[in-house]
Amino acid sequence: MALLSIAFFDRSIAEFMHLHSQSNFLFEGFSKIPLLLEILAAAIVLLSFHKRYQTKLFHIRRIIILVAIVASSIRVGAKIIFGRTWPETWTNNNLSWISDGVESFHFFSLSNSFHSFPSGHALLTFAFASLFWRFAPQYRLVWIFCMIAVIAGQLGQNYHYLGDLLAGGLIGALVTQLTINRYITFYQTQKKAQ
Repeated sequence: MALLSIAFFDRSIAEFMHLHSQSNFLFEGFSKIPLLLEILAAAIVLLSFHKRYQTKLFHIRRIIILVAIVASSIRVGAKIIFGRTWPETWTNNNLSWISDGVESFHFFSLSNSFHSFPSGHALLTFAFASLFWRFAPQYRLVWIFCMIAVIAGQLGQNYHYLGDLLAGGLIGALVTQLTINRYITFYQTQKKAQ
């Protein structure tokens, strides 16, 4: 999906959003979803050190920390590897599709001007929402809302191309799934060894 979006839809969606979308409170709030999920994750980690919740939240704390480390590492690394220009000009007169008619990849770039792909906001939101969905499935509508809202917010503000958001979301969900699976396998192996 992300590749199809990059090839056929990203530029036209960015142009449409530039012409028809205005910065507004709703989109701006939706674009901040990762921060809320990071705060929730941090609160759970801190709560897990309290005697009352230590046993119950021990494994969840470890998984949250692992997901945060892996997701953040992949986020930074992927942005450097792919080096995509942004849909709009946001910082230091960076090249963009709207201002300069430039939409391209500059592989292995350290410049923030080329860090649109994948969306770190989508990556972190999908990583944490997938994680919380796994451990609190009764709130799945909240987690689904977070995933949809971050895409709407980032797209509505024209902060990212749709392809950036789809790739970020996919990577985030995969990071969580693989991290949980690996953690469970490791824990079971350790338990058998004892």
